[in-house]
Amino acid sequence: MTWVTTFAENEATGRLAEVYEEVCQHPLSGGRVANVIACMGLRPEALRGVWQMNMGITFGASTLGRTREEMIATSVSALNRCHY
Repeated sequence: MTWVTTFAENEATGRLAEVYEEVCQHPLSGGRVANVIACMGLRPEALRGVWQMNMGITFGASTLGRTREEMIATSVSALNRCHY
């Protein structure tokens, strides 16, 4: 649960709806907008920039490979006590 205002996919309008659609179309999104992405919904362009950067350097796009990336992300989240 986030502490900021978020918008469900069916509540998004305008530019946010467009960015959500772009996220949902990506094969690694599972066809949905994750909470960690939705928490940036107040700033659709920032959300889009973060999403594009993530897809450009993570989730198998780096030389580390998907398994190592997920292990690093899990370790960092655990250290930060973050369930994302």
